[in-house]
Amino acid sequence: MRDLVNKKMDALVTGADQRQGLAVIRSLGRRGISVVAAGPAADSLGFCSRYAAAQWVYPSPFEQPDAFVESICEAARRFHVRLVIPVVESTVAVLNEHRDAIEAIAPLAMASREAVSLALDKRSQYLLAQQHEIPIPKTMVPSSMQEVDARIAGLHFPVVVKPNQKPHGTSASSYDFKVTFVADEDSLRKLLAIYFRHSVVPIVQELCVGHGIGFGVLMHHGQALACYQYHRGREFMPTGGVPVRYESMPIWPKVQDYSIRFLQAMGWEGVAQVEWKAMPGTQDVVLMEVNGRFWASLPGSLHAGMDFPFWLYESRLGRPVTHDQPYRLKIASRYLHADLKRLELVLRTDFPVSSVPLPSRWKECVDFLLDGLRWRVKGDIWSWDDRSPGFHEAWKIFVHFWNRANTRAIEPKAEG
Repeated sequence: MRDLVNKKMDALVTGADQRQGLAVIRSLGRRGISVVAAGPAADSLGFCSRYAAAQWVYPSPFEQPDAFVESICEAARRFHVRLVIPVVESTVAVLNEHRDAIEAIAPLAMASREAVSLALDKRSQYLLAQQHEIPIPKTMVPSSMQEVDARIAGLHFPVVVKPNQKPHGTSASSYDFKVTFVADEDSLRKLLAIYFRHSVVPIVQELCVGHGIGFGVLMHHGQALACYQYHRGREFMPTGGVPVRYESMPIWPKVQDYSIRFLQAMGWEGVAQVEWKAMPGTQDVVLMEVNGRFWASLPGSLHAGMDFPFWLYESRLGRPVTHDQPYRLKIASRYLHADLKRLELVLRTDFPVSSVPLPSRWKECVDFLLDGLRWRVKGDIWSWDDRSPGFHEAWKIFVHFWNRANTRAIEPKAEG
């Protein structure tokens, strides 16, 4: 931590180890707002930024939630911050459970306790969406293997399985529950048995083939102050996942209407991202989920001219937010580290989910290389006015692939 303890700061930003945390730090810092960059490790990405006026290392929110809350409270007191901005889901979830302790010191830039709890609960999201006639994929939320056996015949495979909520503070945390693609009934039964054994509620959905759409929005007093839509051009897994290359696009009226109506039904205040899957060749969409926080692809919003972090800061301090300029279209951004990992995945892996159209390896290589030459393709991490995080990320990329190369070099060859 820089030697600035007891100096007054404007905002404390969690998630400094993630690209969206860095984006928030840069957004506020460029506006002259002093930021305490808070992250779970001493080498957190955002700590390298010139716009981080101070650094704060906190314990893991999932592994040590009580210690994490105490640490954030201590930082808020020491720096007399005006606003605490939780950026990543782990910090949002834990601070929502202990918001009274934090808000006794500084306000939280979050929606209400009830709205945040709803955003963290996919099953409740889908029920609310159905009540408001917002389309969702065919979904099953079984509570037992008996229910699975009774309903499995009505599913069309492949299906997607994901946890209703990310488990933390329980024995389930040690098991890597994540989005999984399942090709047949036997595989589904085996996977769901693990969920039930760890008391984790599963969401089972029929796979929707199409392209991902993200809709970022800032809600204030029930109205949308700013909206932004982007196309998820490349996702980490070719079958879906975190976007690693994405591009701003015009807002589709149907997506805007569904998104705002849904957030209003949630009673949402602040920033959120609504994820959609668009059917091929149409503007028909189905709801994937709502992320009640800053989204991972936030840097692309900033590149397109949508300064969501600053507008959130201003609105939370009761200041008017004026935004009357359209954002720039076809501005792409990519997360180079993850994009490289994706390229390796595409080149080395055979994917078992045959119903998903998989990318051509040749086309993937060409697109990856050309993106390095296109002026409209920005970087999530690299910035000419704040270069240190880019160098930090370049070193991490080098170490990752160096270790991978050495691991493969010493792997014993199979006899046969």
